[in-house]
Amino acid sequence: MDSQFGTTKMRPRARLIGLLGEELISDEPVALVELVKNAFDADSSTVKVNFEVDSESKVKRIIVEDNGVGMTVETVLGAWFEPGTANKKNAMRSPGGRPYQGAKGIGRFASARLGDTLLLETKSVSQPPVSVVLSWGDFSDTEYLDDVELSYSVGSSVGFEHGTRLTIEGVDQAKWNAESFRRVHSRLSRLISPFKEVDGFDVALEIPGFPEISGAVETPPEIKSPKYRMYGALKSDGLLDAVIEIDGVESSRLTNQQILSKGYTPECGPFEFEVRAWDRDRDGLEPIARNLGTTVALLRQTLNVYCGVSVYRDGFRVYPYGEPGNDWLQLDLRSRQRPGQNFANNQIVAAIRLSRESNPDLQDRSAREGMIKNSAHQALEDWFIAVIQKLEEARYRVRPKQEKKNSDALFEAFDVSPALAKAKEELGNDHPLTKLIQATETQVSIGVERVQEVFSRLLLSAGLGHMVDVVIHEIGAPLGKINRQVEITKRMLSKDFVEVPVGYGESFAKMLSWTDQIYALRRRLEPHTAGRRGRASSFQVRDEVELTVSIYDALITKQGMTVEVEGGDDFTVKMSPAAFGQVIANLIDNAIYWSSYKNGVGGGGEIKVLIARDGAGFQVRVQDDGPGVAIEDEDRIFESYVSTKPNGMGLGLYIARLVIEPYGRLVYDRDSGLNGACFVAKFEQGVGL
Repeated sequence: MDSQFGTTKMRPRARLIGLLGEELISDEPVALVELVKNAFDADSSTVKVNFEVDSESKVKRIIVEDNGVGMTVETVLGAWFEPGTANKKNAMRSPGGRPYQGAKGIGRFASARLGDTLLLETKSVSQPPVSVVLSWGDFSDTEYLDDVELSYSVGSSVGFEHGTRLTIEGVDQAKWNAESFRRVHSRLSRLISPFKEVDGFDVALEIPGFPEISGAVETPPEIKSPKYRMYGALKSDGLLDAVIEIDGVESSRLTNQQILSKGYTPECGPFEFEVRAWDRDRDGLEPIARNLGTTVALLRQTLNVYCGVSVYRDGFRVYPYGEPGNDWLQLDLRSRQRPGQNFANNQIVAAIRLSRESNPDLQDRSAREGMIKNSAHQALEDWFIAVIQKLEEARYRVRPKQEKKNSDALFEAFDVSPALAKAKEELGNDHPLTKLIQATETQVSIGVERVQEVFSRLLLSAGLGHMVDVVIHEIGAPLGKINRQVEITKRMLSKDFVEVPVGYGESFAKMLSWTDQIYALRRRLEPHTAGRRGRASSFQVRDEVELTVSIYDALITKQGMTVEVEGGDDFTVKMSPAAFGQVIANLIDNAIYWSSYKNGVGGGGEIKVLIARDGAGFQVRVQDDGPGVAIEDEDRIFESYVSTKPNGMGLGLYIARLVIEPYGRLVYDRDSGLNGACFVAKFEQGVGL
């Protein structure tokens, strides 16, 4: 068969227009937001969204009207009728200087999501008005896009001097109810950035039968009255400037504060932010509800609608960040990991301010919902979590201690405080039953705290011991097989070659040295196995400290830091090596982290471990050259779920304190010769000295 050559053209199907509206616009509220953005792009000062209803209060049409620059007949025919036009993308800004919010040329088809037909009426200053009627069904019934006949008229009166009016008919009435109306109000009220960078643009919503959400669209007063507030900016050098307020009063001011390791800069680019947060328990919300003249239940309901972290680019919100259920930063997971300290997603209303110019690597997805999950997006997540942690630390310092008790979900069933509150309300503080419940609450609270401590020890022992047992047991066989296989390979090569080729011997030596390192690590872990973990044995303290430090050899070498161990070679103790090693390992691990944090990755660092007799016992002092512990944090660093590390669990020092209790105590000493942190493990009894 002879070859054939030729040219042809791609003819898009007419149904493509319907797909643009149905597939790229996820729901009706999003479609309305797209139309409001178009009004902004047209330099409108106001845009009105009006739902017209019939005699049965069912929506029969939606009208979106603005007073922008409008369109000429040339613009309608040459640009508006061209799906995917690049006019906005090329110009970037409107004639009035506004950054365009729609740059893909598909926002106009959002109306296809809202109804069957569209009447477009538009008028530009000093130009005749233009009217266009679109029936979206025509695009499904006709085979090819260029076969669809579109009718327009020029010169008919539209009743306004300039602007655009969209009248959408054939609305699906089943999709509009009280819940969907409130969702529209929520979307529109959060559309404009709270950073006041968009002036002269107002949105009005008219919904018959819903006066509470009709009129000018504004943020509810409940959202303007947080318990905690933090606002500021993360700069391009990775340093933080921020102000923290509690109950409307400035609590602290952060200036050029390093919040991640030295030398790290935000790949996402700089950003501004504001975080508003609440304690959602009754004690936390009741004063706010009382001041606003509302109820705790209604306040919680409002927070449920508006909670989350929203992202604003060039003044407008990037959907769906901050939508109910869109916990894109996994704040709920963080809250479960550190209950009582980390905010859950439903406790905060936050905004991040970006721009296309300063944050070019944060790019929209093609579906116009969210941003591409690239390394810049991951950096935005990491840096903003570090920002939130500063507010969490400030909140933790001021919260009454009793608010944190029984915070672990496992122990919530033992919380009798609701019963006590009800008894006080119904019977009064002096009633015998109220007093009995109060005494019972105190006893239960004390008991639960003791159980929590024991539970933490058992959990640690069971979890760590099981992991160590598995590793010790399973690692031996493969190591032995590797060594044997190396020897077999060497013998096979000897048979094939009179002399083993250059380089093979060196490779074999490296492999065997690596397996020796794994064998050494296995020996270090053996004291932590289930059979030996609680068993006392004699050991020289310095040897055990150096053995623990050697576990971190790879990290220490990579960081380029020095670790000095002094003293402890002149005495031997008899106690559990596992307990001793666990305490020291925790202190060494923290010291390496904070030294690296301050000096930057690969920037060196210094750690000193000083071992000395102390009366009838001994002490191990671990010092680093990191940032140290802030004075206001010294009293709480040994509490459970408290950590100043980004994404830290807050259990390391807490568990180390529990483990050392049978032998002595763990304390923080500010007198560190390295001007960093200094922890002292005091072993005062049961050590066989």
